[in-house]
Amino acid sequence: MAIALTSYTLVPELQHWFHIFVLNSDINRNLIPPPTNITDSYMPTTSFIEMLFNDSYSENSYEYTYVTETNMGCIPRMAYTRLQIYPGSWQYLTLDPTGDNVFDLQEDDITLLDSLLMFRNGYNDSTSFLFMDSTSTFIAYDATSETYVLATNYNILSTELSKMIYLYLRLQILGDFSLYDNNFKISTGGLLQCCYEAYLLDAYFNFMTVREPDLIYNCNCPDGDN
Repeated sequence: MAIALTSYTLVPELQHWFHIFVLNSDINRNLIPPPTNITDSYMPTTSFIEMLFNDSYSENSYEYTYVTETNMGCIPRMAYTRLQIYPGSWQYLTLDPTGDNVFDLQEDDITLLDSLLMFRNGYNDSTSFLFMDSTSTFIAYDATSETYVLATNYNILSTELSKMIYLYLRLQILGDFSLYDNNFKISTGGLLQCCYEAYLLDAYFNFMTVREPDLIYNCNCPDGDN
């Protein structure tokens, strides 16, 4: 039976890496309560979730399929104790190549995750990572120029996550912030997507602060006001 994500599902690396992100965020640390960090949990090193949130991710691959951990001895004590609040309902997921695509990643997601992997692995500027406007989505390696080419168009991407990764890559590689409309959220309810949009917004804020400071609104509040 396929695994279904519920409000009682714990994916340890999502909780761990979002906790780290919130604590280090410039615009979110006082607005989003950080989830409890499971400090005694073993964190897999090739999780696509870590690749999304860890700017220093250096693995040359990633995994995204999960199984339910049935061996109670393999669940960290802190996590197990907290999960007992939901007897009979909770599930603890671990990465496994034979597992389920529990986050329902689609083809566009995989292509953009592959692109993000190349970015994390050093193809991170406009001389090594190129964008090509296209009516289909794919990534290709040009051995002659030793560059990766991501062919797509924001409007044809079919998922929220793929759109946000695309925006992140364009911001980091091209300094392009024109496609994001901050009047409307991209994420519409999925936990992973909501978390990643917070990460994306932080990236925009950091970019604007350093490279486009005139676009940052400075609220000069009276003394004593927030």
